[in-house]
Amino acid sequence: MPPQKEVLGTLVPVGGGDPIPLVKTEITVGRRAGCDIRLDFENVSGKHCSFRLINGVWHVRDLGSTNGTSVNGSRLSSQHAIMPEDEVGIADHLFTIDYVPSGPEAFIATHKVLDDEVQEERKRHSLMELAGLDTDEDKPNRAARPKTAPALIERLSAEQAEFDDTVPDHFKAGPKPRPKKKDDDDFLKLIEEEVKKPS
Repeated sequence: MPPQKEVLGTLVPVGGGDPIPLVKTEITVGRRAGCDIRLDFENVSGKHCSFRLINGVWHVRDLGSTNGTSVNGSRLSSQHAIMPEDEVGIADHLFTIDYVPSGPEAFIATHKVLDDEVQEERKRHSLMELAGLDTDEDKPNRAARPKTAPALIERLSAEQAEFDDTVPDHFKAGPKPRPKKKDDDDFLKLIEEEVKKPS
C-alpha cells in the first residue's frame, strides 16, 4: 500500500459539495484532464488558476482565464494570499481553503491588521456618515452636540453691534447697480399709475 500524502489544506465548495484535499504545494485548477483539480464546468477555462503554498500561506493566481478568478468578490490581476475565511471564485464557483496558516507571524499579523483596517474603513462609510447625519456621540474626534437649545437668543441692535473695519471694500460697497432698461421704466410707470388710481 503506497504511503498516504500529507494534506496541506482542503478546497471546500461554498454551498456544499465534496471537499478536495490539497496534497501538493503547487496545484493547477481547470477543465483539462491534465490539471491537478479538474472542474468540468463550461465557464471554467482549460487551465483556469493555480494555488501555491508559499511560506505556509496559500496563494491563488489566475492563469489568463476567460471568466476570471476572484478573492472575496474582487477579480484578481496578480497573485493573492488566501486566508481560511476568504472566498475564492473560480469563474462563478466559490470555494474556501480549510487550513491553518503557518507562515511568518509577521505576514499573518499584517494580513489580519489589513483586514481589520478594511472592515473599519467599511464601517466608516455608512450612508448616514457620508450624509453627515451620524449621531453617535461616542465616536472620537466629533464635537458633542448640545442636548438642549439655548433658552434665549439675544439679538443686538445696530447701535450695539460692533463691526469689523477689516471687511474688504468690495463687500462694503454692496452690489453694483444694474443699468436701467427701457422695459424697467415702463414697468415702474405702470405701478405708479396703479397706485395713484383712486379705489
